[in-house]
Amino acid sequence: MPDMHFPVHPEQSSRLGSPNGVRVREDTLYTNHKGQEKSGVRKRADKTIDKLQEILRKALGPEEVVLYTARCQAPASAFEQFTFGWYIYYVTATMLVFTNRRLLLFQLKRDGSWKKILRAVVWGDVEEAKVKGWLSRTLQIKYRNGKKETYWGLGWGNAKKIRVLLEALFSLGAGETSAAGGIVPLCPHCLAELTPRVYECHNCKLTFKNEKTMVRRSLLIPGGGYFYVGHWFLGLGDFILEAILLCWTLMFAWAAGLAIMKLPVQSLQGQPEPAPEPAAVYLLCAGFFAFILTIEKLMTIHHCRRFIREFIPKE
Repeated sequence: MPDMHFPVHPEQSSRLGSPNGVRVREDTLYTNHKGQEKSGVRKRADKTIDKLQEILRKALGPEEVVLYTARCQAPASAFEQFTFGWYIYYVTATMLVFTNRRLLLFQLKRDGSWKKILRAVVWGDVEEAKVKGWLSRTLQIKYRNGKKETYWGLGWGNAKKIRVLLEALFSLGAGETSAAGGIVPLCPHCLAELTPRVYECHNCKLTFKNEKTMVRRSLLIPGGGYFYVGHWFLGLGDFILEAILLCWTLMFAWAAGLAIMKLPVQSLQGQPEPAPEPAAVYLLCAGFFAFILTIEKLMTIHHCRRFIREFIPKE
């Protein structure tokens, strides 16, 4: 990995600091893309370090130092962005922490504190990283294992600074690599690498919420999937919507049953009279609302599966 004192800005010499006990490079953390120290950049960086100080002190290696921090949005599909609406900004809030060894990604709560969800990749496993875009700036990363990710919502100043950092880091060579060849989830308790879809840390035995329980609750309880993964706002909205759809489905099914119970009878001329026409209409309405309810539950499962696979520790 690059030495802690590797050059980033030609006009700035390496200057180490330790705000809140976290080892940082002040010449990169507190400066803009030109290497000029700015009070606004310092204020934002110190606020980030303050909120992440506990996990950063634990996560940083002996020769590892924080170079820069930048808030952005984690990768999300077009379907997720459309169906989540404005809530996607809360779902994907992420803090990028650049060190001389790795890129650390901390998922954030609404107030900027850590969600206890962490991913990391060593620079040797990053095959390519580019900052792109003008109106909407993104960080596009291609990993050694072939996977690609796009982080979006980068601020203009952060985008320019990250471009300078990446040029400096990659000019020093590939650095260390890992068996994963890409980004990996880490246990928030012991920082061991987690295995995808195995919801228990092999090292410290910390357990995480799992897909089986999520699917069962999503199917049986209106909003149950969202409540399980901790998104109460989505859960409440989903509870109301699913309850309405379920009530309409049962109401029309009950009305159809009553109509069907009125069996055909013999008329005075001996000809059978047809069953009441509303039965078919009621069944059609019941089927329509049942279909919408099914789509709603499938969408809930799709959303909650994303959260589950990010590894949510059981409280």
